[in-house]
Amino acid sequence: MKPLWKWIVGIVVTLILVILGALWYLGNHWRPIFNEKLHEMALQASDSLYRVEYDDFDFNLVTGNAHIDNFRLIPDTAVYRQLKQKQKAPDNLYEVKIGKLVVDNFHPKRIYTERKLNIDEIRIENPEIKVINETQPYNDTLKTRDRRTLYQRISGVLKELTVHHIAFENVGVTYSNRSGPKEKTTRLRNVNINISDLKVDSLSEVDSMRFYHARAIDVNMDNYRIATGDSLYYIDVKGMHFTSVDRTIVLDGLKLMPRYNKVDFYKQTKMARDRFDLLFDTISIARIDLFKLFKQQKLFAKQVKIGRTKLDIFNNKTYPKGKKEPKIGQFPHQQLQRLALPLKIDTLLLDKADITYGELNGKSRQIGKISFNDSHIVFYNITNDSATLKSNRYLTADIHTKFMNQGKFNVHFEFDLLDELGAFSYQGALGYMDARSLNAIVKPLAMVEISSGNLRRLSFNIRANEQAAKGNVQFYYNKLNVNIIVEEKDGKKAKSGMFSVLTNKFLLNDSNPDANEVYHPGMISYRRPPDASFFNFIWKSLFEGVKASVGIDKEREAKLRSTAQNADKAAGKVKRFFNNLFKKKDKEQ
Repeated sequence: MKPLWKWIVGIVVTLILVILGALWYLGNHWRPIFNEKLHEMALQASDSLYRVEYDDFDFNLVTGNAHIDNFRLIPDTAVYRQLKQKQKAPDNLYEVKIGKLVVDNFHPKRIYTERKLNIDEIRIENPEIKVINETQPYNDTLKTRDRRTLYQRISGVLKELTVHHIAFENVGVTYSNRSGPKEKTTRLRNVNINISDLKVDSLSEVDSMRFYHARAIDVNMDNYRIATGDSLYYIDVKGMHFTSVDRTIVLDGLKLMPRYNKVDFYKQTKMARDRFDLLFDTISIARIDLFKLFKQQKLFAKQVKIGRTKLDIFNNKTYPKGKKEPKIGQFPHQQLQRLALPLKIDTLLLDKADITYGELNGKSRQIGKISFNDSHIVFYNITNDSATLKSNRYLTADIHTKFMNQGKFNVHFEFDLLDELGAFSYQGALGYMDARSLNAIVKPLAMVEISSGNLRRLSFNIRANEQAAKGNVQFYYNKLNVNIIVEEKDGKKAKSGMFSVLTNKFLLNDSNPDANEVYHPGMISYRRPPDASFFNFIWKSLFEGVKASVGIDKEREAKLRSTAQNADKAAGKVKRFFNNLFKKKDKEQ
């Protein structure tokens, strides 16, 4: 009798041979079955709109692993056209290419015995996804179209589909919006997506804790850059993260960065235009309506919070202004209405924002700057959604900042989002400041130097549109004294003593109320230059009111400037006469 262990070994070897033979038989028969079912499932689930192709498919029944090379989900454009004619076409058409799809532990026995596809992990490498959006108006109103759920569509093949984890690695996305008169395309690269606990069965459709049948979807993108259409800027994003659980998108390090320095920028544009340099430390978009975002391509969110912000606006006025045609509809709230993306944000919060506007003056050849530092800004009702605008047509903003990094400055804006001329109003107040801190802007741009003065309080109330601004300024100050800068024949700038004396004695009110306790209001009636930017328009409107408040009007200013220049010339002639006279006497002696 053979030893017992030899019988055991023989039985085990025989069982292994039987199992291997059975697996070989099933492997050769499962392949065509799987191929057939995969194609059938794609056609049935999409009403024949999509078909599936791939170069190679293999799986291992022992380990429960599989892989597909060069997988393609291909839309049938002829079927799509037929669906459009029948008013059954979806808004989005997808084309998918995947370099490699790896499936770990798909439990093949359950597919055969229970019609359940349970997968531990799917890894999708280097996918390219193309989305073509053509919004079909009937999709929001049609009642007779096929409303079967995803489970109902696959139930003829599977009772259940579950995947514990799905990883999309290095995704490329191209989104083309063909709903408008002109096609607009957006491309994303370096995207990674992780989907947790995907489940399609009879109950997952009504599970409110799931998004697109998944318990959680996380999207990450690193180091994304695109160039703007005018080739003057880059838009850089250091990182992006989206999580469906919190319904939140977070952007890190978002920059609008000029491609050229200030000198080369204007060599490219060859005209005076605003140059923007913008940095957002972080942007968090919270409580997003995911249904509208992914199914209707609409961004509806409760709150957007922006971290540290730096905005530098610059204009070189030594260059020509370009065409004299009025810039119609260029204000920020007007451009909001023309965005291709339907938008509704209840609240937008900017914390610790530094905003600077600089201008190189064509006459003084110097740069004047106005700044708003450490700003706290809140916007309400940012929208271009027609339904929302019917109930509330106003976008409002509250700003609390430090003007020129000194005086406390509070402003309230109200923008009419439906007004054809871009109507808006703003009112606010500026606290105590040393008037000399304004020299950074008034000396280069107004050719005036403030030698002394205390700004006690300035308040204003202004209504405006893209044509003009009207309102009033209430300006309280004392001990104001200025020097007037004039341009001499050699192009150099110098203080005009005579003009300065005349200005301080007869033109300016050195205090408001003045020595006779008379208060001088500052009325504003300022017509916007056709090429003026929004920010330029605002501060020059205010400056118009400030000049009126201190006693300067255009007629008196022009008259005194002419008188002062003549006086300076006369004084110069007298000075040269005596100099020449003394020189002549010296020679005679």
